[in-house]
Amino acid sequence: MLKIIYTKTTHMKKITTLLLLFFCGILFAQDFNKRAERVKALRVAFISSKLDLTSQEAEKFWPIFNKFSDTQLDLHKQKRQLMLKLKPENTAGLSDAATLKLLNESENIDSELDNKKRLFIKELQGVIPPQKILMLKKIEEEFKSTLLKQFKNRRGGASTTKE
Repeated sequence: MLKIIYTKTTHMKKITTLLLLFFCGILFAQDFNKRAERVKALRVAFISSKLDLTSQEAEKFWPIFNKFSDTQLDLHKQKRQLMLKLKPENTAGLSDAATLKLLNESENIDSELDNKKRLFIKELQGVIPPQKILMLKKIEEEFKSTLLKQFKNRRGGASTTKE
């Protein structure tokens, strides 16, 4: 009788632990999505304030920008997943042919990203002045730098960088 109670208790602990991990995963994913949306909103506000778009420019600019951003994000995700496969501990047992295939995939993703950037700039040329296109590159780098600094400050400034 005592063994049955012990087994049920152990079983319940395992189920409780699994459920807790499951719900923590869901909460983390929701929190991550909220943070991603917040960063996206901050990025839009930052670019809007710095680029000083007219209402006509903004109306045409943002759909093009958002489409490019989504494409860029997808390609970066593909690249990250591929880079995990290319870690030394993951490639040790691969044949030369399989390794070359992964390297070619990496190059293809890089080429596709470069092509998408060129297309994005061409699409913007009829929408905003060339000076603003050039400013956009600088503004995006400035946003990334600002965001990284804020992230480091929240983490306690673990690493310091000189500018």
